[in-house]
Amino acid sequence: MRIGIDCDGVLRDLIPAIVDGIKTTHPQHADKILTPESWDWDQWLPFWTNDETEKYVFEDNYLDFFGVECPPIKSAVEDWNELRAWAIKHGHELCLVSAQREHCIEPTEAWLQRWGFVGFDEIHFTKQKWAIDVDVLIDDSPEKLDDFNKQSVAGGKAICMKQTWNQECHTKYMSIDRLSDIITKIRE
Repeated sequence: MRIGIDCDGVLRDLIPAIVDGIKTTHPQHADKILTPESWDWDQWLPFWTNDETEKYVFEDNYLDFFGVECPPIKSAVEDWNELRAWAIKHGHELCLVSAQREHCIEPTEAWLQRWGFVGFDEIHFTKQKWAIDVDVLIDDSPEKLDDFNKQSVAGGKAICMKQTWNQECHTKYMSIDRLSDIITKIRE
């Protein structure tokens, strides 16, 4: 089985890193940050326009959020070696399938190495995750999960990594709380 794994929101703790970054660089907005309940910036960062948030995240501070110092999801680090060993034992392939912007690919590759997320059988950077030949895709983005579910070239199954911003997907798709949960959800 080919298992697609997203990076941000599955391995990398991007959203909390952005929140912490804003609190540090713009303390005047600290009490205005809402709990992320969607990927729409304006829903939880109401003090900036979409363009201002995009500039903050993907231009002014992208190395803070996509570089080696961005924190991983702790349970993903704890689970990675177990997941790799299980995949090897049962003949599964682990494929990174991540929608990184071009200038974030190199920092993301360094980040994966820094935090020990090594040994992927394949690495794909694309916004069209449905076009990658994987049997399942573990992702946190409602849009990416829906697209994969509808258009997967492999007829793959979407698996939701539970986060506050994707609650509508928790019951819509098979869902996991941590990466190692996939071990008991996939038939060997």
